[in-house]
Amino acid sequence: MKKAFFYDTLCGMVYRCMFAGIDELGHAQWVSITPGEESKTLNDVVVDEDLGDTRFILIGLEGETAPPEIIAKMLGKVMECPIDELGTDLAFAIRHMKKMGVKWDKEPMELMFRVFENRDLSQRKGKYSFWLENKKDICSILTDIDGFDDLNELFLWIRTFLLTMEMTAEIPIITKDLRISDGLRLRAKKNDLGMFTSIMKEYDYMENKEEN
Repeated sequence: MKKAFFYDTLCGMVYRCMFAGIDELGHAQWVSITPGEESKTLNDVVVDEDLGDTRFILIGLEGETAPPEIIAKMLGKVMECPIDELGTDLAFAIRHMKKMGVKWDKEPMELMFRVFENRDLSQRKGKYSFWLENKKDICSILTDIDGFDDLNELFLWIRTFLLTMEMTAEIPIITKDLRISDGLRLRAKKNDLGMFTSIMKEYDYMENKEEN
């Protein structure tokens, strides 16, 4: 019987599942056999826990090695809805996967962080946001986080994510690029900017408007 690992798109919770056949609509049915959790289909998990339009993303079949970007995406989902202190949540997610037997490739990654200021008409929360891209796939946004009113806190989250990837998940990050406007760069601490391999200017339409 095939077994696989999935994570949810709500908060990055990882499930160990067993394939249970196809339903009447032709959809694959996976039953959670996650240790310590009630055994139920992933569809029932969504309904019973009132998870709305949450989806489940395949990490890999049992015995396979997942690519490192899948681990980064899963940790990104954990960052989007932290329950405890961020470092604790990220470390728990990695330990949880290791305990269930999830294996992943330790191939080095190249990441790009985009830090920007939210505007009055923005639908985002807080003053600042950042999103993370996999440089080897320019169409791949690994996570998108808003809700920051303190720029220092935003960079602390980035630092915590990078430390978890490199120290706990043991995935080397050989390139850590940052795109940021000149205005925000001047407000950032040198210590925070120093964690990046290179820094590039991000277009800021408000700065451009003032110049004209």
